[in-house]
Amino acid sequence: MTKKARISKLAFFASAVLAATAIPAGAAEYKMTIGSSHPPVLPWTIPLKTLIVPDSNKILQQSGLADRIKWTEAYAGALYNFQNTLEGVGDGLADIGWVGSLWEPAKQPLQNVAYYMPFVTGDFRIMSKIQDSLVETVPAFAAEWTKHNTVYLGSEAADTYHLVTKFPVTKFEDIKGKKLIAPGAIASRLQGTGAIAVDAGLPLFYNMLQTGVADGAVILITGVLPFKLHEVAPYITKVDLGAVFAGALAMNKNTWDKLPPHMKVLFKGLGREYAEMTNSIIAQREAGAWAVLAKNPKVTISELPMAERVKWANALPDAGRD
Repeated sequence: MTKKARISKLAFFASAVLAATAIPAGAAEYKMTIGSSHPPVLPWTIPLKTLIVPDSNKILQQSGLADRIKWTEAYAGALYNFQNTLEGVGDGLADIGWVGSLWEPAKQPLQNVAYYMPFVTGDFRIMSKIQDSLVETVPAFAAEWTKHNTVYLGSEAADTYHLVTKFPVTKFEDIKGKKLIAPGAIASRLQGTGAIAVDAGLPLFYNMLQTGVADGAVILITGVLPFKLHEVAPYITKVDLGAVFAGALAMNKNTWDKLPPHMKVLFKGLGREYAEMTNSIIAQREAGAWAVLAKNPKVTISELPMAERVKWANALPDAGRD
């Protein structure tokens, strides 16, 4: 997004905030903690630091309001780990943050529906729109957030999944018996394949691959470079298992309920911007990652043939029946 477009959007949100009813007189300071289990170097965590924190106060200022948010930033697992993002926000360790619903298949099964329908589409922008639409129009989807004391603000889609391994993969049978890191709901994409799913968060992948705890990983290509996984698993196989919605920007419901209307308008707008920025970063990172990896002589990139992908799809359980 250009600087001019960004200023224009800030002005638009400022107008929306001003249009909110019952803006209280005088200035208010809102103390908020923003958190994430992962460092702010990934498409879904970068906007926390570069969008939510700075733009929230910029919009308030452009609205002519004296209200300000005093932020405490706690990233990279400072407050909770990757398996506790829903609880971290729901319990109020963070007032707002990224929630990885992919690690909550039991508590948020509907948010994970895309994981059980692989090979549908690799277009993450489509998945992002679908997620927002489902939460807005299907009460059961929204209830999976409010039930756990959180308020959904904006989608976090993820680019399509591929394989990064320590061994070459030329056919479907090559992954049988191999230990592949497949976090949370991603493990469903290995059911029936003969591969062994290992749960972990991205920051742990490198060491697990290096030490032999795992033989490879089912992963987004945008997650390979930031954690240098190609150094320990140099075989990258394009499988295109499909894009998913993997989480969301969410706020603690107690925090949300205390906010006046104009602050809720502010965060709803920031939630939409969060989704757009995440998608934009993914698009840039996806193209950039393939370009960089293709130039690395130590990395072998191949594409799993369509016939082998069909074998993979046929080996998976019937999602509709399950």
